[in-house]
Amino acid sequence: MSRENILKKIRTNKPAFQLLPEIDLKKFRTNLDLEEEFVKSVGSVGGKIIKVENKEEIKRGIKSLFPDAKEIISLVDDVDIGTINLGTISSAKELEKLELAIIKGEFGVAENGAVWLSDKNFTHRSLPFITLHLIIVLESENIVENMHEAFLRLSDFNEGYGVFISGPSKTADIEQSLVIGAQAALSLNIFLIKNT
Repeated sequence: MSRENILKKIRTNKPAFQLLPEIDLKKFRTNLDLEEEFVKSVGSVGGKIIKVENKEEIKRGIKSLFPDAKEIISLVDDVDIGTINLGTISSAKELEKLELAIIKGEFGVAENGAVWLSDKNFTHRSLPFITLHLIIVLESENIVENMHEAFLRLSDFNEGYGVFISGPSKTADIEQSLVIGAQAALSLNIFLIKNT
């Protein structure tokens, strides 16, 4: 059967269009402290939260966590500790020895510890995955309760690419043994800038 015939059969066999159901988000609301829940969720998926007051504390914290890192890309304003200019990188192959990537997170999700990253904050889509260690900088006021609220925030998303990241890379597919850093970053540290 030709490709055109297959596509024609698919087009003629489509179900009728249906609107998605309305979801009453009030039914999912809790009285939990969003920041506290986010910290717990990030910890449960293998990430680490470092609470800070300002970007100077972030720089000191990063230097303390990774004192020997040489290959660093920082894409967060005023966290100018990067040694690589991303503008000079033309392919992901040039990032294969990247030790540390510092990226701004748009918002976090309290229920699962995920953080939304948008490519408006990093031009190479492979960056959060190819780096050895990932640091996300997130303002604590940008934490939503659950994925329903997260997708509402994304309803106006116009960038070309975005991704939720929850903890460092991990898999337990191989002999039911948990392996950290199997496909991407070995560690995820989130510097959470406290509301003042």
